[in-house]
Amino acid sequence: MAATPASPPKIGSLTFPTMAANTDTGITAYAGGGQTSATLLTAQFNKVATVATAADSVKLPQISAVPNTLGAVGSSVIVRNADSADSLQVFGSGTDTINDVATGTGVAVAAGKTAIFICHSWNGTVGNWYMVLSA
Repeated sequence: MAATPASPPKIGSLTFPTMAANTDTGITAYAGGGQTSATLLTAQFNKVATVATAADSVKLPQISAVPNTLGAVGSSVIVRNADSADSLQVFGSGTDTINDVATGTGVAVAAGKTAIFICHSWNGTVGNWYMVLSA
């Protein structure tokens, strides 16, 4: 008998998406940094294993109006700067912002730190992410 998949977790009327972790040996941040060519994150849990120089970059998925998908309002993306000695720069996609920081600036995740990015809102054009950084 096949197992029945679990329902996505809910709090009140809000349903949270269930996403797979990045299961490869780790993600390589885009060398040289910047938003345009930053490595796009495609999983809910992301281990960035290679940050060759300070400010090499990754970017969050584009915020979407599609419920229960990665990047939907209410979802979260976890980024671990795992095995590097350098700080990682994380950007939003397109015009999305993080912590109200200008689109092209991004936010830093220091070596050995983990950040949770929460998809807060989307107005149809610009999405807003907020970051909680580990100690």
